[in-house]
Amino acid sequence: QKHQDSPSSYWVAAYGSISQVNHALRALDEIELEDKDKAKTGAIKGEALVMRSYSHFMLVNIFSKHYNVTSAASDLGVPYVFKPETKLKVDYERESVEKTYQLAEKDLLDGIKLMVDNADYINSNKYRFTLATAYNYASRFYTFRNKDQDDILKAKEFGEKAINAYGGLEVMRHWSEYEGNEYAPVNVDHASVGMVQLSYSWIQYDWIYQMTENIKNDYLVKNPFVNSDSRLAIVWKKGGDIFIPSYYYTLDRDRGGVSGYDIFPVYEAVLNSAEAAIRTGDYIQAKSLMEVIGSNSYIDYNPDNLTTEKLKTFYNVTDDKEAWTSYLLYERRMMFLLQGMRWFDIKRYDIDVVHVLDDLSEIKLSEIAPDKDFQIPLAAISSGMKPNPNK
Repeated sequence: QKHQDSPSSYWVAAYGSISQVNHALRALDEIELEDKDKAKTGAIKGEALVMRSYSHFMLVNIFSKHYNVTSAASDLGVPYVFKPETKLKVDYERESVEKTYQLAEKDLLDGIKLMVDNADYINSNKYRFTLATAYNYASRFYTFRNKDQDDILKAKEFGEKAINAYGGLEVMRHWSEYEGNEYAPVNVDHASVGMVQLSYSWIQYDWIYQMTENIKNDYLVKNPFVNSDSRLAIVWKKGGDIFIPSYYYTLDRDRGGVSGYDIFPVYEAVLNSAEAAIRTGDYIQAKSLMEVIGSNSYIDYNPDNLTTEKLKTFYNVTDDKEAWTSYLLYERRMMFLLQGMRWFDIKRYDIDVVHVLDDLSEIKLSEIAPDKDFQIPLAAISSGMKPNPNK
């Protein structure tokens, strides 16, 4: 419950961030500004609103059921906090998933508008939201909610805006370029990098619950192209069979496990745009976008191998959309190894996960966690907050 890599720690950190944002927003509202400072303040306020939206969005996706049009109005979401805390104890009620998304959407769109209106004062710091990463987050927001055709179009629109704000598709680098470049995945001077987050985590290099060579060979190397994948280049192994693909983060061993991740890389905007194209049946556009992913990931990549028929054969399906979706989810898995994004794809597409134990018995995720949500922290429950049911 209290470990730094636990869901409860994320809950505490996210609401801590929200608290700081709310204090900043109140201060901005109370300051009497001269005209020359209003644009700068508007840019800061816009970024703060986007940050508040993002924190609540991540919380609802971790601790609640995935957004479902038929049940979102009754499914438990998370408390949406607008005001700084001024009392020792405050009782918060959980909003519904629907309401949480509505409030997060308003903050997001209001924040983006302020950032656009005051674009001359938007920061270029890769440790904060920029216009590129705000657009990228918006594309993720609508990709995840996906409640109607309008959401699909918005996911595509914001994905394209993000790509343009990064500098276009050409800013993406081939993963082979990361070899020998210690800070390549999180190089804040490179246009392809969106927002770098530092994390004190032991997961990557100090725990035994990791990927093995067998897992890699069973699930990751079987791509539709029979090409070598630069993303799986090995830098080091731990404990014999533990396989650590290293191009997804930057590890500083000298500082006790400080890792750097890019939590909004340009390729997420590409994948979100491709997912929107697949949802509308535009496989020509999907192919164009997924070729960018492939050409920057595989050695001797041949785009002629990326066709609907070949994907249907590879995934042994008869439906065009199912074939393209399977391939999209494969590339999403590959592009976000060790970053936790696979969990949200499992939730969004209700993918069952089976683990085979030493005695060859199986544990299915659908049997032990059908909603694929985490229970809210015990401290919140002890304070009177309604827990997730059936946990």
